[in-house]
Amino acid sequence: MRTGLKSLTSAAAAAVLTVTAVWGAPRLVELRAGGSPAATAKPRAAIDRIHDDYLDHRPGAAVMVVAHRGYWRGAPENSLRAIDLAVRKGAEVVEIDVQRTKDGHLVLMHDTSVDRTTDGTGNVADLTLAQIKALRLRAGLGGSQAVLTDDRVPTLDEVLAAVKNRAMINLDKGWDFREQEYDLLVSTGTLDYAIFKSSAPVAEVEAFLSKDPRILYSHVVDDANATSIGAFTGRRPQSYELVFDRLTDPQIQPAAVRRAQANARVWINTMWYGLAAGYTDEASLIDPARGWETVIDRHGASMIQTDNQEQLRSWLKARRSHGDDAKWPTLPAGAVRVQAEDYSTGGKDTGYHDVEDDNRGGAARKYEGVDLCDQAGALVMCWVRGGEWVKYAVYVPSSGTYKASARVSSPYGPAGTFTLAFDNDPASEPVDVMTTTSHDAFELQPVPGARHLSKGTHEFTVRMDPAAYQNFNIDYFQFDRVR
Repeated sequence: MRTGLKSLTSAAAAAVLTVTAVWGAPRLVELRAGGSPAATAKPRAAIDRIHDDYLDHRPGAAVMVVAHRGYWRGAPENSLRAIDLAVRKGAEVVEIDVQRTKDGHLVLMHDTSVDRTTDGTGNVADLTLAQIKALRLRAGLGGSQAVLTDDRVPTLDEVLAAVKNRAMINLDKGWDFREQEYDLLVSTGTLDYAIFKSSAPVAEVEAFLSKDPRILYSHVVDDANATSIGAFTGRRPQSYELVFDRLTDPQIQPAAVRRAQANARVWINTMWYGLAAGYTDEASLIDPARGWETVIDRHGASMIQTDNQEQLRSWLKARRSHGDDAKWPTLPAGAVRVQAEDYSTGGKDTGYHDVEDDNRGGAARKYEGVDLCDQAGALVMCWVRGGEWVKYAVYVPSSGTYKASARVSSPYGPAGTFTLAFDNDPASEPVDVMTTTSHDAFELQPVPGARHLSKGTHEFTVRMDPAAYQNFNIDYFQFDRVR
């Protein structure tokens, strides 16, 4: 939507530049004589489209994808590489976390300390920029056993240079430094690229917003400040980030959501339980109706912050193309998948062997011995221990050569070792489970070798090395036909 267009009406007017206000933020538009847009006008930069999309809260506006801490599956969280990957993979907004060093520089760090994500120790506020720049970032979500990389902690101005003209950023953790952030954004010409956020009192937010009509802002709403929805009397937020752990919370009631939608986008986070009740990324990967679909259709989300941006974008594309008939998720042609919770019903020491009779996870098949956990919406085999084994059946739809893989997670290194054997064939080479940097961070890991499988039902057995340390989760097994 554009308002306030001014044009010269003199017949003798030459081509001019005029300012069009897009929801309060100026844009330059080239005009020909008489005020018509120039036929040779350059295509809009990606950032202009994303900026305008953020300000579009009309019913049916396209859902925007927000990458949580960048694409941390491919690079350390909050690193320049993670931010670049997030943009390359299609995120319109990249959420980042800002802290301030002892000598007053703004750097990216989720925690107040550097302990989890780097090879250093100490609080960001007690370290100089030079000291922080000397540290190396740990892979993924960090942790003491995550691999060290050659990535360094970036400054906010380095990030602004990296995203300029490409995407927007969401400035989390930085409200206390908002004036310094604002000055930096203005000086680098990137104020249109950044979304400030806080759950601060309305009056405090309004005072900041009143200083510049170009400031973009998202208001975080939880149980404590649910009444702030619709309470702004001056400039309003362009989005409300609704955080709720129960569907009875006041901020997610339909009337509250409608108040938010009247002047803003509705932003919902699906990374883990407690951010959007039971709606999570992992639940969405099983069935979007258990997460993303419902937060959009029932709860009015027009922005979703996710740890699975590629899959969210894939589902949104399928939904746009096929509507309610969209089939998602889809497997590669010829592939079959077996969920870890769907183990044999043969019983103890026939269908499985577990070192104890209790299901320590308690998430499903509660009265059997295999441990099953609900890991942020993924139902997984957990509490894995050496010497355990589990049998499964898989139906192979066509004969061919198949490669196996397992979707695993673990913050540890080494995380564990297992083998996989089909029917009466020899077991695979041992699989040393990768460190994914979190029990909630799943990755598909190949099982060595390939095997011929004829059409029909086969049994396979997963055995945990009795001599190895074991502490990992398995979500599912996948078998891809390669020829």
